[in-house]
Formats: sequence, structure tokens, C-alpha cells
Amino acid sequence: MYESLTHFLKTFSAESPFLWALLVMAVIAMTGLVLYGFWEIVLRGVGLALGGGDRGNGSGPGGH
Repeated sequence: MYESLTHFLKTFSAESPFLWALLVMAVIAMTGLVLYGFWEIVLRGVGLALGGGDRGNGSGPGGH
């Protein structure tokens, strides 16, 4: 399986370098978006867990 994938990637990159470049850029962009979404969810969860989930209800300083 890995040999056929390696062969395909080598052939694809040699035969059509423009499409290869677009594929690489698309994979990098999608990876960045997935990681961004993952860390947004993780950090919001941590913030809610540490802050007690009372964000935005006006009970903080000056919220009377």
C-alpha cells in the first residue's frame, strides 16, 4: 500500500508540478484550519472550566 502511494505521489509530482503545488497548498491550508478549530474548542472549554461558565452575564466588575 505504501509503495503504491509513494509511486503515485512521485509520478503525480513529476508529471504535473502545478497541480502538485495546489495539492500541497490545499493540504497545508486544511491542516491549519483543522488545528485552528481544534485549539479554539480546547481553549474555550478550558476557559469555561476555569471561569465557571459565567462569561457575558454582566455579573463581573462594573456589571451592576
